Amino acid sequence: MFLDPIDFASMYKKHKSSTVFKGKGSSDWDNKSKEMAPRMQKSEYVEDFISRMNISMDDTVLDVGCGPGTLAIPLAKKVKHVIAIDFSAKMLEELEAYAKREGITNITTHLIGWDDDWSHLPKVDIAVASRSVEVHDLDEALSKMSSQALKACYLTYKTGGSFVDIEILDYIGKKIITNPDFWYIPLLLYKDGHLPKIDYITTKDGSVRYTNADEFVKSLIWSLGSLDEAQQQKAREYYELYVKNKQDDIKPTIWAFVAWN
Repeated sequence: MFLDPIDFASMYKKHKSSTVFKGKGSSDWDNKSKEMAPRMQKSEYVEDFISRMNISMDDTVLDVGCGPGTLAIPLAKKVKHVIAIDFSAKMLEELEAYAKREGITNITTHLIGWDDDWSHLPKVDIAVASRSVEVHDLDEALSKMSSQALKACYLTYKTGGSFVDIEILDYIGKKIITNPDFWYIPLLLYKDGHLPKIDYITTKDGSVRYTNADEFVKSLIWSLGSLDEAQQQKAREYYELYVKNKQDDIKPTIWAFVAWN
């Protein structure tokens, strides 16, 4: 493919280690579960994702990083069985409560994540990872998905390399090293003999609505790790000027939808 071999797996690891967007731990997601579950569970994004899948009522599905059941619950209504895994116990509790409300009984949950042993999990027809591939070793994660699924894999990954709008970062004076962008994924899959298909899901639904400047600043710190006092003040200023009365004009988020057999 190239004149000289390029080690994209190592390149990704180096990039991921350098970015300001560090992965969150299970306790972080435990603390966020109650707040995030309602907007994640009801979203047009879910319909867009599932519409791009080739599934049948006879299929079994593995949902990696399932969160509060964003995909697992609607998929359970369309397939034979869903195995939902997440490293956040509180997210799994939200999923189980959601399943009970919907009368869903064909879901099995496991408290495990990307870095855990999957050998006890059964093979499935389809593996999905919706907005959950924030991993240190992307090559290993993709290989685990591929080896678990007999028919196909589907995932989404944010485009652009930043979970915070660059316009906001420029305004508050926060310099960052971006997250590895999604192009690493098809390159690593191609290396392993796959011919991935790429589509895009553009969404504004499910976005956070801020009731005050403090919430806005808190959300930026969640994504960026830290802001100094001057940056926090600029963030409050940005909120008053561009967010407070204009939240319906929020920019869309674009997710790369990657599929492979």
